[in-house]
Amino acid sequence: MRQSPILSIPAATGLIVGLAIALAGCGHSGPAPDCGQLSVHDAWVAPAHAGSREMLGYFTLHNDGSQPVAVNGVASNAFDRAIFQNKAAAAQSSNNADGGAQPLAPFTVAGGAGMSFKPGEREVALYSPTRAYRVGDQVRLSLICGSQHARLATTAVVRDRHGDLPAAGDDEEAADRQQVIKDGRDGGGAGATDDSRTAN
Repeated sequence: MRQSPILSIPAATGLIVGLAIALAGCGHSGPAPDCGQLSVHDAWVAPAHAGSREMLGYFTLHNDGSQPVAVNGVASNAFDRAIFQNKAAAAQSSNNADGGAQPLAPFTVAGGAGMSFKPGEREVALYSPTRAYRVGDQVRLSLICGSQHARLATTAVVRDRHGDLPAAGDDEEAADRQQVIKDGRDGGGAGATDDSRTAN
């Protein structure tokens, strides 16, 4: 008499568990606990309008790693408060027809993906600067990432509202301004500097 090929319950259970583990190993990796391989590029800050104490920051994010990175917030010692906001979403809302801005909830940058903060779209609102800033000055910003609330520091350059620096008057000033532009585009070492690993 032939035996049934049906597996016993313990054997079947072990097979299912083993298969689940194998499939989990082949799936997407979990989120990074810190800033992972997130990098910041072309960081700049627009000066405040006359009578306003709010400056606006912009940059491009790119995740060079395979793990998604959760960005929980932004901070700067140069301002009383810093938050992410979404002006594009506010412009589309009937409750914000005046062109205001809505707070931007924590977001995730997927592995290999990027995200841009541009005027009129996503922005960093920087309230009450600790001193007066002029075009060409530099501002230090930190992104707060992951479950460890790690910090990724970058240097943003103050530019006019078109993102430009004023024309240099002589060769020395031109060299200085080119260095300022370079510092802003390099992010002051953003991507290589994670404040979770260094003193802040």
